[in-house]
Amino acid sequence: MPEIKVIGDILSGKFQPTLTGNTIVDAALIDRFCQSLITALSLSPQSVRAEHHWDLQIDPTTIYVVDADILAASGHQRRLANIVPVSHTELLRGQIGATKRRLATILAAQSSAN
Repeated sequence: MPEIKVIGDILSGKFQPTLTGNTIVDAALIDRFCQSLITALSLSPQSVRAEHHWDLQIDPTTIYVVDADILAASGHQRRLANIVPVSHTELLRGQIGATKRRLATILAAQSSAN
């Protein structure tokens, strides 16, 4: 099972966008989003986690769920197979529908490749 990192804020480094501007609220919102993905996709809790200190590097063995605003500002292409853009609003509201469908497709493809 690949690791899934959810990036909705970045707390360190030169590039530090935030979800709401309040680190405690941001952490709670992103954790709720992660928990919803774990439940919806029947994943192990260890496989999905928030990444608050992303250094903009892409590991090909990790799946990244990234706030679309951060993704656009970071300069990474959206077409990378292991990056799932999620709208800022969906992260704020905990709406996982589109992300769940995209992750299910990626996970199924990786599972059939093994």
